[in-house]
Amino acid sequence: MPAITPWKAIAQALAAEGIARIYGMPGNPLHLVAYITEFTDIDIILNRHEHSGVACAFAAARVTRKPQFAFGNPGPGITNLATGMLEAHSASLPVISLANGVPMGTDGRGAFQELYSVGHLAPVTKWATRIVDPATTPWVIARAFDIAQAGRPGPVFIDIPSDIGLVAVEMADYRPSLGRRLSRPEAGDVTAAAHLIGKARRPILWCGIGAYSADAGAKVAALAERLGAAVFTTPGGRGVIAESHRLAMGQTGLYFTDAGKTWFDGADLVISIGSRLEEFSTGGGMYWPADAAFIQIDNDPHAIAMNQRPDVAMVGDAALALDDLLAALPELNGVAARTEELTGLRDAWLAEVATDCARHETPIRTRQVMAAINAVFGNDTVMVHENDGADLWSYYWPYYRVLDAGDDVPMGEQTAMDMDVIGTIGVKLSCPVKKVVCVTGDGAAQMAMMEFATAAEQRCGITWVVLNNRAFGWPQYVQILNNKQQVATDFLVAADLVAIARAQGCEAIAVTRPEEVEAALRSALAANARGRPCLVDIAIAKHYYPDHFVAHHKATMSGG
Repeated sequence: MPAITPWKAIAQALAAEGIARIYGMPGNPLHLVAYITEFTDIDIILNRHEHSGVACAFAAARVTRKPQFAFGNPGPGITNLATGMLEAHSASLPVISLANGVPMGTDGRGAFQELYSVGHLAPVTKWATRIVDPATTPWVIARAFDIAQAGRPGPVFIDIPSDIGLVAVEMADYRPSLGRRLSRPEAGDVTAAAHLIGKARRPILWCGIGAYSADAGAKVAALAERLGAAVFTTPGGRGVIAESHRLAMGQTGLYFTDAGKTWFDGADLVISIGSRLEEFSTGGGMYWPADAAFIQIDNDPHAIAMNQRPDVAMVGDAALALDDLLAALPELNGVAARTEELTGLRDAWLAEVATDCARHETPIRTRQVMAAINAVFGNDTVMVHENDGADLWSYYWPYYRVLDAGDDVPMGEQTAMDMDVIGTIGVKLSCPVKKVVCVTGDGAAQMAMMEFATAAEQRCGITWVVLNNRAFGWPQYVQILNNKQQVATDFLVAADLVAIARAQGCEAIAVTRPEEVEAALRSALAANARGRPCLVDIAIAKHYYPDHFVAHHKATMSGG
């Protein structure tokens, strides 16, 4: 066995695991960068902020459904990783991050940038560890990849003390991780679920991140067709099937539309697939069909009955569980009539929304922008969502429609602003043949604008659509609902995002009139085809939100 350093062993391990690129800022981990450059074909993506590497890895993990890798520096470099790791944990994404800590020889003695990194990252990861023996490096890396992918996927953090990383020792050749291991539900649970389905008159499917991660879209569509069931998703489950499917009815909770909520409220059976049914999806339990039976499918036994007690629980991979369930179903009655009723409701709602979006008003209404993005970019477009108030329109089907399965990158439950403005870079590098659009508010864009240069440097043909209301619109809307003064939510000196983007090598377009929207998007798409990122800054009407967003807030917001 040859004597090598942990840094070289890590470079070799990442290559063996099929990592195509790593994201971050090289401060102290220069040895990792050197070994990757010398001994692998892995690309190194230089970010402008220590937080940004994890943001790129987060979005890349979503679209590839595979582990992604980011690196950082000691002390504040590690704390800057934490927000992204928290978001990856909430979104169930296999992001592995690494940083070098202070030398073991000075541990606890007040060394420069000393931090108890494992304690800091443990609450926001599936596993946080420190390599204390250089000979264990291959095991730690393989274990990190196994844990990141096992069961409910999630992030892992590794600390390599500076002195340990430079010690050359004999190490066994790297053996890649076992990859994602899948399990099936118990046969008795499948039989019980099939029996319950046989009695249902209006079943619905409710798909979360687990259905998306399992790439279970074909099975979801097959079950929906077999049952005549509406397909709803959480934000994390969006994209499990194309929203052009005749049984797709949008999202739940905060993101209901009138048609979706009407059908949802009449359900007598809920089949949840890969969702913990968290607050944004259920309104903290406020949104649930009265007296509906409940089947819960999840690969994480800890998610069962977390927020709603099921009548039948099936623990296993979503795709395998649906396979078994489809095979066990009896002959069902009433499917054709139910399907006809559902598609009639859906078609009427699509027509109403199309008419609504065709109206051009000044100031610009965001619904028009969403429809224009669909019209201009079309199929093979990955939508990357931010989390300001105005850009929530991109979550509301069918104002924006995910036209192809897999082409959607939402925030996790933490909704850390700026993550996906930055993450758009990771999406494009991972999916170079796809068109990539990020819809964001001006608040999140200002938190991420240092990475415009990264996108230009990497020749990422991406479009940021900035819905600009010169404010933190969502907090301001809450102030309005609660009759509070609008303090510290308006940008009295607004950033010139067009000038900032151009100064960093991007193309940029300002839009102030509704008739300019579609032309600006076409110009952006043309720039993208040349490998140029483009920012389209659209001045929008303030506090113009989807109807259910307004109803939800009026029902749930009170003083404070």
